[in-house]
Amino acid sequence: MQKSSRGGWLTTIGAIAALITTSGIIAGSIWVAVMLIIDPDSIVWINHILPSWARIPQTVPSSAKTFAQIQGEIRENGLTASTPVALNSDLLLPILASPPSCQSNCNQIVELRVYQPLEQSNRQQKYYQLVSQLPITAPVEYFVLSTQVNTGSDDASVSRSLPLTKLDRFDEQALEEGFWFNLSGQVASENTPESYGQIIHYNPDQTHLSMMLEWKSPNEGSPYWQEVTGGATPELVVNHTVGLEPQFKVYQIQPRSFVPNPIYLDEISLTQTAIDTKPYRNGLNLARNGLWSDAWQWLNQQRPKDWSAEAQAQMDLVKLHAQVTESQANQIWASASAAIFAYILDGRWGEAKTVFQTAVDGAQLGDIITMLKTDSGGLWQRVEAAIEVNPDDSNVQAWGGLILAAQEDPQKAIAWVKELPQTNPQVYQLLKHMDNALNPVPAIVRHFSQLVGNSEIIQTVNATDWLQPEDGDGGIGEQHCQRQQESTELVSVAEEESIAVSPLSPCPSVSVTLQKNPEEVWYQVQVKGFHDGQGWRWMPFSDLRLPTLTKGKRLWRYLGLDVDPQIRISLWNENGIQQSTTATVKGVSYEQGMIKLLAAGGKFPSDTVAIDGSSQHLLAHTDTGLRWLDPSAITLSALYHLNPESVSAMLPVLWQELINSGQFSPGPLPSLPMMLQEIGHWSVRPIELTGNNQPEAVITLYQEISVTSESSEVGLSDSNDTDRATTIYKPRTMIFSDAGALLYSEFSQDSNTSMTAIADLGDGGPAAIVIDEPNNYSLKRWSAKHQRFK
Repeated sequence: MQKSSRGGWLTTIGAIAALITTSGIIAGSIWVAVMLIIDPDSIVWINHILPSWARIPQTVPSSAKTFAQIQGEIRENGLTASTPVALNSDLLLPILASPPSCQSNCNQIVELRVYQPLEQSNRQQKYYQLVSQLPITAPVEYFVLSTQVNTGSDDASVSRSLPLTKLDRFDEQALEEGFWFNLSGQVASENTPESYGQIIHYNPDQTHLSMMLEWKSPNEGSPYWQEVTGGATPELVVNHTVGLEPQFKVYQIQPRSFVPNPIYLDEISLTQTAIDTKPYRNGLNLARNGLWSDAWQWLNQQRPKDWSAEAQAQMDLVKLHAQVTESQANQIWASASAAIFAYILDGRWGEAKTVFQTAVDGAQLGDIITMLKTDSGGLWQRVEAAIEVNPDDSNVQAWGGLILAAQEDPQKAIAWVKELPQTNPQVYQLLKHMDNALNPVPAIVRHFSQLVGNSEIIQTVNATDWLQPEDGDGGIGEQHCQRQQESTELVSVAEEESIAVSPLSPCPSVSVTLQKNPEEVWYQVQVKGFHDGQGWRWMPFSDLRLPTLTKGKRLWRYLGLDVDPQIRISLWNENGIQQSTTATVKGVSYEQGMIKLLAAGGKFPSDTVAIDGSSQHLLAHTDTGLRWLDPSAITLSALYHLNPESVSAMLPVLWQELINSGQFSPGPLPSLPMMLQEIGHWSVRPIELTGNNQPEAVITLYQEISVTSESSEVGLSDSNDTDRATTIYKPRTMIFSDAGALLYSEFSQDSNTSMTAIADLGDGGPAAIVIDEPNNYSLKRWSAKHQRFK
């Protein structure tokens, strides 16, 4: 009974459905018949589903035109119809326009149109109906040149539109989603062509044109389709490579809910991690910073089981770049700098280091340094990324230091290396190699030290201020580090006599000391001049070419202290008697063109100089630096018989100088015989001082400056009478030229100084006079230009 009832219902429902279907067919047929009478063109779309023999013949609507009419209409609007592109039966027609101010090659594509042909029905002419059109908005120059143009630029030219002049169809057979076109143009940026354009898609099912992507490329390459992820549909690749730096943007075709064009281009991005694990994050971080091969190895080795399509796409993008860097690194490069750059881009830090170590030629090192200096930051980003993943990689550490040394200075490189958890001592040797290249200095001929300067006794020594001969920055260098590691024993001395050093060194736990014997004192010497093996240099020494990391060693060689570190410390007492002691140089310093020495030496007698050096300043010199000259003395009378013209010219000047200084009573000058009778017994020392090969006359008189209660005599003497022990005399010197002119006088213009000695500097020039000035000693030579000693 139930089965019979159910069968009746089904029969009833079927009958109703058949009735409705039949009614719909009858109504549709009636509508089509009516439309065929009223407007046959309104149902021409039905031809798509009818066989060719049954298609409805079309009348020509008012909007349909022949191709000649279409071209004429476009010309009337001031435009130009370009060559059409066949899209099966449809036509894609680019529309060109020319800016009014343009003179040549002015046509640019401003619009794309798709025309569909009408069905032919015994017509002699073919008519086309416009089914889709796409206005083209040209890209602005700022977008194309944004990597070269400062975003804050006020240059209005960066906002102008750039023309799109070329239309190419992608003919890849694998592209089944409609038709794809590349609309492109080129512009020159700093004589380098920059390409740009738009990717256009036509969906024939919906007769819809779309601009899918705006692109740019810093070279002449155009986008292309390539199977990057291994799927059935290829990806669109835009090449952004500059030089050896690979950079590709890869876009996948993805579906979307938009009926006219249900697809879009989605870029494969490395911004978001597809899998949130530390190895995957490390791999993507390396990739973002340009270490593609290392990144691919990390991702490939740490590949999890649940590998998503997004993760696979990211890995394939990394692999695409890694293939380029690997290929470049495997090439044979003509220059060391290019090979190093290719190796670093591929993450081959060790191979790059080997090339650097073997680059001993100055030109090669110069090219490498230039490459590191001019890098815009990509190399340093790679160093930071590699250090973050593996901070103990000594090869990466070395290149981090080398890049900093080249771009900033070796001191900053050393500071950066020291902040790393562990450092291979070889890094410092590479930095030294770089420093020598950054600061090329000529070879120094080994020579005995020849120097002169002022000295003072100091009580406190800051050892970090002084450079040692074996290093340049208080201990930088692999040799110094190894020596410290091999032996850490220090000579045991009293605590107050040993100053510990905590240098910037690859072995910071080992200290170096500056030592002296208990009976010695510290002397600080301000170098006034030194002989570098070829000639004398005088303060300031701003032209010294010193490497950064071996500054101390270089200074010691400049000064000749590597051959003989011994110097003499001298002073002259009030009676002009010289006293000296020997000191050994322990350290040097160089700052702002000034050289200072730290020396340990014997003490002077307590009655000569106070322990703090306050009672007297000191002269420092080497035995080979100054050769003291003591010309034989002769009386004025004897000199008159030898050179009467010179003495005759000199005596009146001498007599007047003594009158002017209050040493002689005022009055008319006596005759020459009277003067000779009065002072002819005075001693004079002939010596050539002005470079004219004629001896000058040096006269030293001793002026009584204090007496005891037993004697009140005041006067001048031409000798220091040591028998009069109760009287103190101050030497006063005058120098006369061979023509009798007064060149130097401590009775007048040079009254604040005292000539203590005459020295030969050994450079072939005239002798110099050693002047005791209020605060220091100085060496002065006759200046023909200034007509005085300076």
